[in-house]
Amino acid sequence: MILDRLDNSDRYSFLGPRFAKAFELLRTQDLTAQEAGNYEVDGKRLYYMVQNYTTKPRDERRFESHRVYADIQIVFSGRETIGLTPVKGLEVQTPYETEKDIMFYSTPADYTELKLTGGDFVILFPDEAHMPQCQWEGPAQISKIVFKVALED
Repeated sequence: MILDRLDNSDRYSFLGPRFAKAFELLRTQDLTAQEAGNYEVDGKRLYYMVQNYTTKPRDERRFESHRVYADIQIVFSGRETIGLTPVKGLEVQTPYETEKDIMFYSTPADYTELKLTGGDFVILFPDEAHMPQCQWEGPAQISKIVFKVALED
């Protein structure tokens, strides 16, 4: 997991060309001006989702992980909490769905809470279960971009 500000995103080009391209687009284009939905950059190897939603109580959210993609989740406006914990040892709630590259887990008794505000981003890798879209101090309207970065060809 990497947690930082978008202002510092040029530091993470070493993660590979897809990460570099994602951060370049974030720095040079207003991706949040687009309609909510999915947008391909490099086919299914790199794409992003424009999201607008209201955060929910933690007990209405679930932990998830992916096998094929790393996430870059960038909050542009609003305040959100994301739960974070290692995948190892979690109780599977919904088995892995290959088409959606997602698996869901029961919420563990203990996990880390990441608090993101406008301009913050987090990079989440496949061995890191995460629970996005959680309230911080109450419901908040969120404008967010989530890049899906394939880790292999």
